[in-house]
Amino acid sequence: MTQDLKALVLFPKEYFERYEVISRYGYDEYFLSQHDKNLKDTFESFVFCGKADSTLRVLAVGTSDGTSDIQIIDTLNSKYSSILYVVVEPAESQVQKFQTLVQSKQEAGLWKNVKFDFHSITVEEYLGKTKIGKEPARFDIIHLQHCAYHFADIEGTTVELYGRLNTGGMLFILLVTGAWEQMLLRMGNIVPESMSSKLGSATMRKMLQRRIPDVKMQTQYRKISFKFDEGFKENSEDGNMMLDFVLQVLDFRKTAPPEIVGDFMKFFKELCYEENGELYFPADDEIITVIKQ
Repeated sequence: MTQDLKALVLFPKEYFERYEVISRYGYDEYFLSQHDKNLKDTFESFVFCGKADSTLRVLAVGTSDGTSDIQIIDTLNSKYSSILYVVVEPAESQVQKFQTLVQSKQEAGLWKNVKFDFHSITVEEYLGKTKIGKEPARFDIIHLQHCAYHFADIEGTTVELYGRLNTGGMLFILLVTGAWEQMLLRMGNIVPESMSSKLGSATMRKMLQRRIPDVKMQTQYRKISFKFDEGFKENSEDGNMMLDFVLQVLDFRKTAPPEIVGDFMKFFKELCYEENGELYFPADDEIITVIKQ
């Protein structure tokens, strides 16, 4: 029964265990080889519209342990003398790791002009508590790196975040596209909407164009992949974790009806490509940057 399928995001420990598996099979190698340069180029080219002596205000949503924020902070730190960096990450264990990272950097004499403000809550909770009875908190940069899938109200929350930008501010969104987006869309048609995301970059771009008149948006497509041979081995623990992460379903092979498992494995086979005798899953993603008019 499809009601037995559980969204992976509801199980933080298992979520990060499965992410570590795809990382070991090459995802991080492909991802990080281009990610730091992409971040440096994007945030270096950002034009701050505040006064020269103003504090640059950044909202970082769904940061995990902060590893993916290092290049962003380094780049902004080299440009601005005063930065407020607000972190919103619901997994407390990941916030603690981010705080440890900040401490180690500052003990090494880095990031001295950055003030960090950590919140171990959902983005919806943060937005709610920062607008009650007062002017909503506003930011010059808001970035969402592979986290918008997990918003309770993807469209409403993304539009509200755009509204929290100062004029000239940048909304930076990173989402899967291509094969991975196709897989999520297919899964979203099988399980209840609350249990699986139907979001990818193409869906996000259409939503932004529909909800924000004359939206100023740029995109950058990135080719990424990881080895997926293990995913076709029914008794492989690593392979089953890969399936769980790509589909964002906990214990997919154990809980999904056999006909659904068979259908998805056939679809995986169609999407994967072979290189040097090994199968790879194309985990391409896309950067979307929106400037507030």
